[in-house]
Amino acid sequence: MPNFSANSHRLPIQNKLIGLSALILTGLIAFLLFFYDSFSTSLENEKKAQSKHLTESALGIIRYFYDLSSDGQLSDKDAKKYAMNALKYATYGDNGYFWISSLDGEILLQPYKPELVGMSLLDWQYTDGTHPFRNIDKERRKGGGWINYLWSKNNSLEQYPKIAYVSYFAPWDWLIGTGIYLDDMENNVFWTVSKATGILLFGFVLFISASTLTINYFINKLSEQSVRDSLTKLYSKRFLEEVIPGMLENEKRHNRALAAIFLDIDHFKNINDTYGHNCGDKVLQKVASVMMECTRTGDYCIRYGGEEFVIIGPCDNSTNVIAVAERIRKQVSNLVFTHDSTAFSITLSAGIALHDHAKSSFDETLNDADMKLYEAKKAGRNCVVI
Repeated sequence: MPNFSANSHRLPIQNKLIGLSALILTGLIAFLLFFYDSFSTSLENEKKAQSKHLTESALGIIRYFYDLSSDGQLSDKDAKKYAMNALKYATYGDNGYFWISSLDGEILLQPYKPELVGMSLLDWQYTDGTHPFRNIDKERRKGGGWINYLWSKNNSLEQYPKIAYVSYFAPWDWLIGTGIYLDDMENNVFWTVSKATGILLFGFVLFISASTLTINYFINKLSEQSVRDSLTKLYSKRFLEEVIPGMLENEKRHNRALAAIFLDIDHFKNINDTYGHNCGDKVLQKVASVMMECTRTGDYCIRYGGEEFVIIGPCDNSTNVIAVAERIRKQVSNLVFTHDSTAFSITLSAGIALHDHAKSSFDETLNDADMKLYEAKKAGRNCVVI
């Protein structure tokens, strides 16, 4: 007897589960795209905020040495020297540093390109020959804030887009700034967001997969229970209704017939009346066990109702089907049951009908098998009629 389960035939609720999973996955992708965009923007803003904070921290260092000179603890020259040295070595990251220029544009501090010290920012030109800093008047320089420009990286002549936050320290006429190369920031943001997105995606996929597998497991269990007879463990009449369309299609595709065997325990009512329903249940369980032992691979054993059973299976020829029914009938007739030291035997009758795909529905085939069972009863029971 085959091990049919809910996995063999997908149920409507499982189709809905698959649809729900697809909907959740679509929503997850939309969420991740939104997350990537918003997180990228957030990280970019954070990077800019860090640049501003670093510039303000550098300004705090300069004020510290300025206060020392104001209190007479250092000369103005030494205070400037110490402030510059402190910022000169305050590099960070791969390309992060502080620079200082005068309001007129003279470069006073450039840690990675010391050869530029003494030159004027106003003379800095792009590869196209333009001078970007000449367009910024003194009042705008005093106000500080964000500036966008192109600047070469360390050990490179190629110019890259950069954004910097600048503050003006009036007592020493210094412009202090530190910037971020946009390509570095975008690269850093990309990998940071990609890692976060990957972790989030992995977590969601893991959660959805685990949830789907768990739900599907319980659906299969519930489906299995819903199509199994609790007493005999045979399939139920509901199973017959669900599996027949698929079986008919499969057998038709392979040009094979289906056979239906209707079986009924003879005088089963007398067993219940004489020995009790508990004994009757044991009889049903034992007959079901014999049926499962005697049927072929591809046959389905079904408790149709009460003491009636149905076997559905492929039919290569009627001889094989009759042999299955006779094997069950003989083994059942050889069974011996006892109740309160009283031994008794049982018999069963069977009717067989072969399904013709071209001529009738399977319900008609079941009716034909039922009629053949009725003929077996009339013929004296404990026999098979086809």
